[in-house]
Amino acid sequence: MFYLFNRTTTRWTLIGLLALTALTSVHAADTEPTEPVQILVQLVPLVEGRLQATPRFTGQIAPIPSAVRVTSCAFEGQVSRVFVQPGSTVSKNAPLLTVRTSAQTRQQVAQAKANLAFARKHLAQIKVMLKSQLATQADWAQAEQGLALAEANWQSLVASGATKPEHTLTATQAGVVQTISVQLGGVFTANQPLLTTVDAGQWEIKVPVPAAVARQLTIGDGVKVQSVFGNQPPQATQISTIDPMVLPGSNRQPIHLQLPISQSAKSPNWVLGEAVSAQFTLPGHTGLILPHAAIQTDAKGQPRIWLDRAHKAVAVPVRVLATVEANSVVEPIDAGALKAGDMVVATGAPNVAAGMTLIAEPSAGTQP
Repeated sequence: MFYLFNRTTTRWTLIGLLALTALTSVHAADTEPTEPVQILVQLVPLVEGRLQATPRFTGQIAPIPSAVRVTSCAFEGQVSRVFVQPGSTVSKNAPLLTVRTSAQTRQQVAQAKANLAFARKHLAQIKVMLKSQLATQADWAQAEQGLALAEANWQSLVASGATKPEHTLTATQAGVVQTISVQLGGVFTANQPLLTTVDAGQWEIKVPVPAAVARQLTIGDGVKVQSVFGNQPPQATQISTIDPMVLPGSNRQPIHLQLPISQSAKSPNWVLGEAVSAQFTLPGHTGLILPHAAIQTDAKGQPRIWLDRAHKAVAVPVRVLATVEANSVVEPIDAGALKAGDMVVATGAPNVAAGMTLIAEPSAGTQP
């Protein structure tokens, strides 16, 4: 009995000692002071100003639509000579193409000539018959009308050059050859487009831009342009027209720019169809500007910035008005929460919480 009692007493004594040790440990953990969390960050000041976007888009040198002239031939034929090529500069009345009439055209000419001879002879006969009262005034009027139609048809063929074996098509205005749709020896139908020219000086720069950008532009806005592949410096021009129609499948609107004043369509610095880079300046937003890296988003998607208040991080919800390259312009949701000169955590603290201690390193190099 005694042995059993002593073993039981010893077991309960050990349990009591373990419990006391555990309680002592918990009390020590609760009373021990917590070390503050220190995070190395960079700070930048909020500055007040306007953030203007200057996006670039690529367009090309294009003809003004009203200055495009289509050269065609009124009769069927074949190209026997080509004087120009796309990009050629031509003067008024300069030769473009020489064409040869086809067998069918020559047959039409012969028929028109025969019809004219018949109409003249028929009118003369009606005149004699009218004197003998063998024809009426209606017969005379009909014969006159037939002769007028035959003469008009013949004069049209003469003017088109179809009555000659060959005919040379010439430029109606000085300009530049844009396209040639036939080859030497190629056959063509009547009134088929053979060649297009653009009147001298009637060029423009056509740049498709996103519709959201086009809505921020106005006619007369300044634009800087330069050749994509050339070495010339940027030149100033302005918007002449904003096309209201969105290009199918692209959500872009064509913006028409004037050629820079120092250049012209004849200048070797510009080539029809040449790629051009255009830099626009959008109105922008006025507010507090800081690097975009200083803006963080909470779990609800609300943008926030962290202010340094005596080396304590304080989260302030903001609205992001615009972002251009690496900078953003913001405004506080609560009036008076921000002011120019406030120091903001810019980098290195993605999980900063209010109350944490910051070791701040002001960095002039990251200021906007």
